[in-house]
Amino acid sequence: MGCWGIKAFESDNGLDVESLLREHLPEDGRLELKTVIDILQKDERCAPPKVTEGRSHTSPMALAELMGMFLDQDTAKLDLSVEDSSEEKRFGDICSFTADRESIRWIRDYLAETLKYSRESAAHGVENGGWFKQRDWKDWQRHMEGLISRMDELLARQEETVELATPPARQEQKMC
Repeated sequence: MGCWGIKAFESDNGLDVESLLREHLPEDGRLELKTVIDILQKDERCAPPKVTEGRSHTSPMALAELMGMFLDQDTAKLDLSVEDSSEEKRFGDICSFTADRESIRWIRDYLAETLKYSRESAAHGVENGGWFKQRDWKDWQRHMEGLISRMDELLARQEETVELATPPARQEQKMC
């Protein structure tokens, strides 16, 4: 597995997750986090490894980044590789992306445990947590802490279901 950066979508694993999710984007534009997690868990290539492995790029990490992209209305880069004439589904066509508390908690806990076990491995002799450069190891830890914090912010909300997608102006007219 290759990677060229500290984020999930800067790795082969993240691109596999993107491809799998694109295949399963709903026709009606309504995406649910619980369904996405189920799809990933059942897929041989994208199923999350055991947290005790402390892997740096996982499908739950990619999901957390994806959730952040939707919250920040910054999903356009996910569709850059899709040609206008292509029949491929687009993340930009998602008009609703909901996340229930249980699913958010699962991602948050998975990320926190992965970070914990990565740090334990580093403390027991895995140089730079398995990264080639110490800077990448430190940046990855900060990135993971940021993702965990973002999940904590979502969990701090009062609603049982959180809407992650705010449709861009071009989609507001689309029935969803």
